[in-house]
Amino acid sequence: MVKQRPRWIVFAAAGAVILLAAYGLMPADVPGPATPVRAGERSRPGPAESPLPVIDFARIANPPPAPGLGTRDLFDFAAPPPTPIPPPPPPSSAEGGDPAPITVPTPTPLPPLNIRYIGAVERRGAKVAMLMTERGEVLTGQAGAMVGNRFRIVKIGLESIDIQEVGSDHVRRIPLKGN
Repeated sequence: MVKQRPRWIVFAAAGAVILLAAYGLMPADVPGPATPVRAGERSRPGPAESPLPVIDFARIANPPPAPGLGTRDLFDFAAPPPTPIPPPPPPSSAEGGDPAPITVPTPTPLPPLNIRYIGAVERRGAKVAMLMTERGEVLTGQAGAMVGNRFRIVKIGLESIDIQEVGSDHVRRIPLKGN
């Protein structure tokens, strides 16, 4: 009968083989661990062994001239663009005076709506829109109905509603809002 080796021996042997293979594959120029050095044993490297670069402190006494204000361009890789040609003066009118420019008055902005579209329900083929005021009141109505004594529902869509303020010809679209 053959005796079985314990498993830990097999794993220990496999680990030792892996460590030996890793040690053999390591490059030779990797320095080993540092050894402790006493204070009196420290040695300074000579000038030929110094890894630090030599700094020329004489350059500090004569700095390069600074560029003028606004003359240095970090992104200047090409020739500067040509100077633009000034536009010709506007022709003078035969009447001697400048004609008054025509200004179109801008329309007054519409006041903000204090109403939100929160959804629509379809019952028996008729859509009913649900609106919420800023005070939390829920208003409902079909297309063409007056809501809140201030708005008339023009059209109810899937994701928006068109309403018209009473006394105004402006129709506004309100998108569907969840909150």
